[in-house]
Amino acid sequence: MSLFFDYGNDRFVRRERPQILHFPGVVACCAGYGKTSYLRQLTGENEGSVLIELAPYLDSPKAVAGLLEEHISDHSACSNEYDVFRQFINEFSGQDRLVLVDNADAVNNKTVSALLKLLCEASVRGELRLLTASRTVPVFMLEAVMNGKAKLYGIEQMRFTRAETESCLSLFGRKFSDKYINTMYAYTDGWCAGIAELAKNAQSAEEIEQCAGKTLIEQYIRCEMLSELDKDLAEHLKLMSFIYSPDPEFSSSVFYLKDSNVREDRIVRAGILRRDENGDIVFPGIIRSVLAAMLDQQTRKSVMDRASAFYVRKKRFAEAIKLFDESGNSAAAERILKDHGRRFLDNYEFELIGYCGKIIEKEHGTAVPEVLGVLAQYYYYSGELAKMEAAYNLADSRFGKENQYSVYRKLYNGLMRYEGNREMYTDNVRSACEYLRENSLPMPFLHQKEKETLLLIENDTDDSGKLHIYRFGTLRLSVGDNEIQCKSRRSLMLIAYMLEREGKPVSRADLMNMLWNDDIPANAVAVLHNLIYGLRHELAAYGLEDIVSYKNKFYMLDMSKIVQDDKDIFEVCDAVEKGDRKKLMLHENVLESYWGNYLGSSDSVVSQEKREYYDRCFINASQMLAEIYKEKGSREKELVYLKNASKADPFSEQIVCSYIQCCFALGMPDKANKKYEEYAKMIDEELGIAPSRWLKNEFLSGFANEAEG
Repeated sequence: MSLFFDYGNDRFVRRERPQILHFPGVVACCAGYGKTSYLRQLTGENEGSVLIELAPYLDSPKAVAGLLEEHISDHSACSNEYDVFRQFINEFSGQDRLVLVDNADAVNNKTVSALLKLLCEASVRGELRLLTASRTVPVFMLEAVMNGKAKLYGIEQMRFTRAETESCLSLFGRKFSDKYINTMYAYTDGWCAGIAELAKNAQSAEEIEQCAGKTLIEQYIRCEMLSELDKDLAEHLKLMSFIYSPDPEFSSSVFYLKDSNVREDRIVRAGILRRDENGDIVFPGIIRSVLAAMLDQQTRKSVMDRASAFYVRKKRFAEAIKLFDESGNSAAAERILKDHGRRFLDNYEFELIGYCGKIIEKEHGTAVPEVLGVLAQYYYYSGELAKMEAAYNLADSRFGKENQYSVYRKLYNGLMRYEGNREMYTDNVRSACEYLRENSLPMPFLHQKEKETLLLIENDTDDSGKLHIYRFGTLRLSVGDNEIQCKSRRSLMLIAYMLEREGKPVSRADLMNMLWNDDIPANAVAVLHNLIYGLRHELAAYGLEDIVSYKNKFYMLDMSKIVQDDKDIFEVCDAVEKGDRKKLMLHENVLESYWGNYLGSSDSVVSQEKREYYDRCFINASQMLAEIYKEKGSREKELVYLKNASKADPFSEQIVCSYIQCCFALGMPDKANKKYEEYAKMIDEELGIAPSRWLKNEFLSGFANEAEG
């Protein structure tokens, strides 16, 4: 039986690509893939071809021989069925004629199989071209298929292409949009019967997945497909349709089956499902939905509960939550947020939290404080601030005193309303942070704006009367709005060096080596004392004359009286050394432009070494940010940081290459060309060399790709 009807012999749907290229061949797949229609198409396209349509009532030597007799010139001399087959083969031999046998699986008679095997053997010898079609490999073709002498064709060859799907739909006398055709093709996976039946009832693309109940597809699948399988295999196919995973452990835990792979192979061999190029089962959506609907409600619930428990155990939370939604299991959604919500927040998996939240809201809501606390942070993340407030209020109401949820609420409100009343909200934020620290509680999720506000509040201590120091570009010392003009450049170097030591005691010898390296003057001690005296004298006007002290032959810097205005630069350097991308992103603004040479024009060995280190940190940090934005798909931002890195290290081929590749990705070949030419000219003038072959090849391949695009 085929639902893929002839619409008149000259109008049945035709396949638009050559399908069968090897003879003998066997087309074996389940009902509904248009095997009969395809054989009739081949009959019409091949002059002198013979189509033999078998049936259970023809399963006798005499009946089958009768089908062949009309295709031989004289069968009067044939004394038996064997003679009929031999004469048929003799007359076809050498004429390259096509013999097509449909419904070959209808043959059960051993004698009939033996006679048909003669046709197979003749085809193997090249005397005729034989193609059979059936739901399984027929007995008379089995040996040839197993020996590789006959080609086996299945669902992959018989399912319709997208173009053939469109051709089929054109026979229904109405216009179909591209969306309709694409949806139909995706939902049926080219299953002919599904296309024909759905097209009769679905007037729009949106109706395709909803109208199976209006069709005969369920009866067709039950009678024509499941009837080919034994009862256990048919039930397994229904379970696979409901929830499928190729993992044997899944089948063992959810279906209580140890041989799921064996069963899947049997289903594939039965021609009901196919495997893709990776070996994974492919389910046409229409077949899957109809089969899954055949399961009773209790079975569906039991399987879904076991599957969701399996996914949670394996930390495959997205799959588990999807099942919670399908089953309306809000209790499980609450449980997963309670047990794993912190993990979701730490990994920025807000989609999973939101998904659980919708499931919970759909049912009855929640009063579990831990769940409310996770949901409140999701609401903050998504900008639903009224919901955030309500969630924290409800969680807070479960306690009679200050608690984690009331503190989180105070922290959020303080950070978001800070600009409205800085004094009040600074106190609120600081007290909230203090509570979290004292109770070893994690900081809640914060957007970048609130992170910056928190950083501002934490750094917003009373700095009046303290010495501000900035060490990059021009070394600057200031108190309030007053810049301190030291008479000696070495005084500035001295205080910068001690600052790098973070207030730890420094010996006189170390200070002199730093200031003069190997060229220490004879009166170095006296000069050092004069430097320190001059520095103290400059700072005395601000009450900071004792900022440098001397004790037990060591000098110390009082760090409590110093504010490091360049602290962010050192945070960036620390992030680079540790490869901490999150920390680097927090200080991204520091890298918007080059921060300047360390200690300005100082020519000491120490300052030169440090200068090289901080320049390298700037270059590496810029490259790290460029890579981060490349991964995010923000190529414009990537280019900004590559440009900064290239300015700091103009001789780096790697940076130049990344810059050129980014230009090509942004569709700016002229800019890439300009960069390459500037680099080539610079290294020629400065070093007397040309760009490496590697860089040149990368550059040229960019233009080649541009041309192909």
